[in-house]
Amino acid sequence: MSRAPARAAVVVCVVAAGLLAACSTPPVRSTAQIRAQGFNTQGMDRYKAGDLPHALTYFEQALQLAQSIEDDDAIAVARLNLSMVYLGMGRQDEALKQLDGVLDEPRLAFSNDRRAEAALRRAMAVQAGDRAGAAQALDRADALCGSRCAVRGKILNLKAYLALTSGRPEEGLRFAQQAHGALAKDDALERANALRLQGSACIALKTPAAAVAPLEEALKLDKAAGASEKIYQDLLLLGQASADRPELARDYWSRAHDVALAADNKAGAERTAKLLASAPR
Repeated sequence: MSRAPARAAVVVCVVAAGLLAACSTPPVRSTAQIRAQGFNTQGMDRYKAGDLPHALTYFEQALQLAQSIEDDDAIAVARLNLSMVYLGMGRQDEALKQLDGVLDEPRLAFSNDRRAEAALRRAMAVQAGDRAGAAQALDRADALCGSRCAVRGKILNLKAYLALTSGRPEEGLRFAQQAHGALAKDDALERANALRLQGSACIALKTPAAAVAPLEEALKLDKAAGASEKIYQDLLLLGQASADRPELARDYWSRAHDVALAADNKAGAERTAKLLASAPR
């Protein structure tokens, strides 16, 4: 073989090696990793079905398996899932313990995204009774998240909610608008939350006409998702945004009332009944 073909052969081999490296498959997961993911999937299915005791069992098994192989990310996922179930069961202290096990564990290499999600969930869990603690956790989530992370939009949505419920509608509107821009297009329910918060802020700022468009868009998203409670909230707010048009307001509140009755939302049905009784005809 001449030197030129030999050099060509070497080049082809190097290029081929590069192509093989570029097309290499991801590392094969261990049996324990596959089983842990399976337990998490089963747990989520049970959680969505409202079967919290069985969901708890599956997530506990997922955590045990993940710890047995020190799979950092799988441990974080299982703890986040466990916190969700404990909150659903009204066991807040145990939920917070799981979240703190992600936030404050120095020995494991949890990603900033996972720690940010844990901080966000902590803020959500305590905000009803501890606004200062919620704000502190939310600031921590924000710092961990930075300008880009998977829960950035949710952090901004909670900031908007806390600002609104603390009497700061201008700040709430700004955060809600930022949240809508930060959320993934396929995160329909969270995008609807951002739109609904924008509508609420506009109503609080006494610019109800500006609330109508975001609330109508939120209603479309919530209907597509079949989210009954959110649909009720959208219709309720649309009625408030239409206060200068009593007939239209009554129409929205009547629809909200029907949704509440069908969903066995007693508090919602009582509220809309009072609004309809006092609304001008």
